[in-house]
Amino acid sequence: MKILIISAHPDDEVIGMGGTIKKLSNNKNDITLCVVSEGASAQYKNKKMIQVRKKACMNAGKFLGISKFYFLDFPDGKLDSVPQLNINKKIEKVISKTNPEIVYTTPNHDLNRDHQKVFESTLVATRPQSSSVKQVMCYELPGISKEPFQAKVFQDITNTFSSKIKAFKYYDSEIEEFPHPRSLKALENLANQRGVESGLKKAEAFNLIRKIEK
Repeated sequence: MKILIISAHPDDEVIGMGGTIKKLSNNKNDITLCVVSEGASAQYKNKKMIQVRKKACMNAGKFLGISKFYFLDFPDGKLDSVPQLNINKKIEKVISKTNPEIVYTTPNHDLNRDHQKVFESTLVATRPQSSSVKQVMCYELPGISKEPFQAKVFQDITNTFSSKIKAFKYYDSEIEEFPHPRSLKALENLANQRGVESGLKKAEAFNLIRKIEK
């Protein structure tokens, strides 16, 4: 099965669904990652960090089993200043090239405008009349939110959580100390929490946006 993961920043994919990605690749799915922003210029003055984060993304992705990468290089932290149409068209081109059946994207429940813009563009780019996509889901990104994440689908990552942590360690510049939500312990706590909610040891949560069955 062809699967496309869309992230606003390099590392969203690992934090949100690293265990699921490893599970999907173990099951021989064809996985593509599309990263919308360069993910560094809003945090770092050194422009070299753009390439550092891109390299980390590719290393982590290859470790998890992602086979193709698209970097759209829109400005980090400033997607709300980019015309929505420009983002839509770039994502549509990736979908046209890869023909995914399932698309995973960023959530829109938090206060990160980049996440919200990518979510909105994904909905446009995957509209049934013009794409091959049959299912759209949001993964969960921990942090400050405007409302609770609507966890409707749970994926068992008991056997792949260790791979998620190993993948995140490629992003060594992004790992924070606990209790920051981007700390290793916080990621484990969230996996345990979602596991408890679903009767699993460790899980990742998703929100089903659209599913088309024939």
